[in-house]
Amino acid sequence: MKKKFLFFTIILAMLLSGAIMCLSFNPLSFVQDSEKEYVSIPILMYHSVLKSKKGNYAVFPDMLEDDIKYLKKHCYEAIFIQDIIDYCENKKELPKKPVVLTFDDGHYNNYFYAYPIIKKYNFKANLNVIGCFSEYSTSSGDIDNPNYSYLTWSEIKTLHDSGLFEIGNHTYKMHQFKPRFGIARTSGESDEDYKKALSDDVLRLENKLQQECGFTSQVFAYPFGKYSKESENILRDIGFKAFLTCNEGINKVYKGDPTVLSHLKRINRTGLISTEEFFSKYKIN
Repeated sequence: MKKKFLFFTIILAMLLSGAIMCLSFNPLSFVQDSEKEYVSIPILMYHSVLKSKKGNYAVFPDMLEDDIKYLKKHCYEAIFIQDIIDYCENKKELPKKPVVLTFDDGHYNNYFYAYPIIKKYNFKANLNVIGCFSEYSTSSGDIDNPNYSYLTWSEIKTLHDSGLFEIGNHTYKMHQFKPRFGIARTSGESDEDYKKALSDDVLRLENKLQQECGFTSQVFAYPFGKYSKESENILRDIGFKAFLTCNEGINKVYKGDPTVLSHLKRINRTGLISTEEFFSKYKIN
């Protein structure tokens, strides 16, 4: 009887230790600040996922998997940017420890390497596509090479329909250094001309997403992180509600206050350091 009691005591202690780790105080959890509820949300920014190389904008598949295992071990729950929008608009609650994984540019390797890992762990991710690259992949047939191909419209639809990926707009053809830097205004460009250039480009991608994939987006990722007050106003008029920057940091999101959605911060996931080093550096634990 004593041995049986000891056995169950040990099992109970193990279960409680796991629960305590998830419930214990962490700076990245719900807090009351001057009677306003907020939650801190790390948004991680990935680009390519490749077996052939790693760098500032590329990680190995096993690094992505290690990141997700780390986050799950530390009780983080993956959410979409749309969930943050809904929280800020008082439409829904967020989990205790939310995290967002974003993938920029629409690389085919996100489908080939990242998608199976996301699916394996039932995680979620935001994917921001560049329209002209997807249009080229779809029309040219130059597809299915993880090293340089981009997602086709069909693949984007598959990711969206899986329920594991949220698709964001990363412009149709403004992810360039010239003739303008991202969506920046060119020298001497009038208000009217700038609004038309930005609106035409972004709506071109929205229309393609609607025609080819059956949905549109409320999430916009700034190319190179470049933005301005006037660009935000133009994009808001189109219907976007959340804007992803390259400003580094962890977001402090207040319930019922959508102002933070204008400049959501992200932390670039470089492939040059390990999972433990990365999360330790930014105190995500």
